Amino acid sequence: MKIRAALSLIWRLATLGLGVGLWGWWLAAFSAPLPLVGVVVVLLAYGLGAGWGSVVPISAAISMVVTAVVVRDVFPPFWSGSAPYKHWAYTVLALWMIGLAVTCLLAMVGDRLRQNHPMRNRWSGRLAVLAGLVLSLWVGGRLYQVQWPSWVSWENL
Repeated sequence: MKIRAALSLIWRLATLGLGVGLWGWWLAAFSAPLPLVGVVVVLLAYGLGAGWGSVVPISAAISMVVTAVVVRDVFPPFWSGSAPYKHWAYTVLALWMIGLAVTCLLAMVGDRLRQNHPMRNRWSGRLAVLAGLVLSLWVGGRLYQVQWPSWVSWENL
């Protein structure tokens, strides 16, 4: 692999790790049950394995979760009751768009890993990336649990 291609892959992996960590933070904020987090890990593995073929199923799963959040009016505990509902709608819309962007980036990285490595290194590389993404998901959740709400004030929202 050339230097430019390697740097491009490293940049995509770092961005993907940040995106997955953000989703870990929001899953912790919503107090997502452990089976839902397990489904997220399975979808991450599927995205790495299937590449671009995983975009539609993962996007459908994200859309179903966002729909459930909207229909059931699920708010994280830090969300102020006096905040306009419009702000919550924009937040959910942004989460949905970030989820779709992370899905496309996951498919891009999965496809890249599948094409550029010999057969014996494909699964080891994907497992290493999956382990890093699961770690990023866990770190995002821990950041919410350990640091929130001491460092952000939502009273003036």
